[in-house]
Amino acid sequence: MKHGAKVKLCRAKDGTSRALGGGVCKKHGAKVKLCSAEGCTNQVQNGGVCMKHRAKVKLSCSAEDCTSRAQGGGVCKKHGAKVKVCSAEGCTNQARGGGVCMKHGAK
Repeated sequence: MKHGAKVKLCRAKDGTSRALGGGVCKKHGAKVKLCSAEGCTNQVQNGGVCMKHRAKVKLSCSAEDCTSRAQGGGVCKKHGAKVKVCSAEGCTNQARGGGVCMKHGAK
């Protein structure tokens, strides 16, 4: 979800959950695709699998014997990924929304 985007709620009379397909939540009839990993009942996020199963394949650093999370170009910061640094003076944390880190106000 993009920064500042409004979450649409289920349009059912008693709906308070996030709307999925057709403006309603899963409880009120939204059709959702399930992860293709055997035995998994999580909702598909990308490429036919859920976040749990995608992380094992696509989100880890491609450098040999590295288990860190890939940032850019398929590698982690330690192996050369370029990441934006917080614009607050003296801060070396990774920038999130608005060019600052969570500590300095990113949402």
